[in-house]
Amino acid sequence: MPSEEKIVVKTKIRPKRENADQLTDWFCKVFDLATREDQPEPELLKDIISGSIQGEGVTSLELTDKYDMPRSTVIYHLNRFIATGIVIRKGRKYVLRAEDMEQTIVELRSDMMMEFNKMMEFAEKLDQFVEREADVRRKGKPKR
Repeated sequence: MPSEEKIVVKTKIRPKRENADQLTDWFCKVFDLATREDQPEPELLKDIISGSIQGEGVTSLELTDKYDMPRSTVIYHLNRFIATGIVIRKGRKYVLRAEDMEQTIVELRSDMMMEFNKMMEFAEKLDQFVEREADVRRKGKPKR
């Protein structure tokens, strides 16, 4: 897992009507990728998912043409997907990091569990250090 990934997960109520548009919009809000209704992330992500499932991926130019957006805007959003670990770049194409969305989430969960395990090790060591320092303070400074 690259050291610069940032995964934000928010609690959001799943939509009552479940279709590709609703679920993609919900997913983007859960991962803090879209905060407003008029943002393009859900549509861009659907295209990436579709391209990935077909084994093709999409280019930034294809998305720029399809959505009549500046290429810099498309690249900005693609980079946000990459920063969360959901999307990777293969040559000029952008694809899900795994073969489909389900497997992508499985891989993200695995990454997060590895990071949480590291944090648990850190927490245990930190507790030990703080406990030792507290013992030293209670007993007074050691004489030299």
